[in-house]
Amino acid sequence: MTTDRTCDLSIIVPCYNTERYLGEALASLERLKVSALEVLLINDGSTDGSMALMADAARRDGRFRVIDKANEGYGATVNRGIDEAHGSYVGILEPDDFFYDGAVERLLDVALTTGADVVKGDFTFYWSKDGGRDVPAGVISSDMVDRPVDTRVDTRIFRAKASIWSALYRRAFLNECGIRCQTTQGASFQDTSFSFKVYASASQVRFVDVPVVHYRQDNEASSINSKDKANAVVHEFDVIDAWLDECSDSDHRDALRLEAQVGRFNAYLWNLDRLGDETALPFLEDMAAWYVRAEKDGSLDLSRWDGWRLANLRSIERSPMRYLALRRRFRGDSSLSKALFALALGGPSTLLAALSERAGRS
Repeated sequence: MTTDRTCDLSIIVPCYNTERYLGEALASLERLKVSALEVLLINDGSTDGSMALMADAARRDGRFRVIDKANEGYGATVNRGIDEAHGSYVGILEPDDFFYDGAVERLLDVALTTGADVVKGDFTFYWSKDGGRDVPAGVISSDMVDRPVDTRVDTRIFRAKASIWSALYRRAFLNECGIRCQTTQGASFQDTSFSFKVYASASQVRFVDVPVVHYRQDNEASSINSKDKANAVVHEFDVIDAWLDECSDSDHRDALRLEAQVGRFNAYLWNLDRLGDETALPFLEDMAAWYVRAEKDGSLDLSRWDGWRLANLRSIERSPMRYLALRRRFRGDSSLSKALFALALGGPSTLLAALSERAGRS
């Protein structure tokens, strides 16, 4: 890489058959008011019209560069972008999402001013029907904003949804720590282990209280809507566990292992709610077996788990079938449905544990 090709920011856009939504993503990239910018549009073997849209965008905007390659999957495509990037900082935009105007510029200003390893903003869950609807994700606590955070000590970000596309990463930091996505072709959730390694390695993270990305929820081809790939996220936590076994950071390993085990628990239950009847029970039985084994071999320390998660785990271990039946019976986002589920699961004490956990998140 020559010096004259360096820039402040590289945005990586891994594209595979997203013609329907790509135009909106490209428009938000063209509106970026960053002169020292490169946008790497990486075509991962698309068979629709995505490549033509990317080529048109590159003709309109000299900051865009198209990389055309055979299909390898999301992880390998993001990694290709990181390897080819010239920016001091690297960001990622998935082609069915789009940026909020002004948000990337805000993150970059903080990044260049502070030299942080990571600068992260929030995002919104987005539905395109009826003119568009956004719901704040709320992954950043107000007391984390406008100060340096060592996420190996303040580990709250590990409990939030992995959202690698609402942050900028110092490219040298990623390279020094060897942080890349998993590359299993056809797998999903390959941002899970990437996100964990980032916050388990960073000594300075800056959080910015602005929404960065409209995170689309109504793309039926998206991994979040694929019921066939639930085990992919479990594999990501196997990768995290293996990485922690080799981790030289002994000062933080115990806290990070706790976050990995809680993260695995959360991922199991999030995926459970998306599975059909024929696959949900075996998936839950696998979950129970994993935690039973971990407790028996001494690798699972439940003394620091909150009472609500522990109540759920014990119920799953006792009877996966009963737990699944109760979860399906009281499924819903309302406070009432969640309260009824807690009462059915373990009575008033479990309801109090659920309320305490909810208050802690707030």
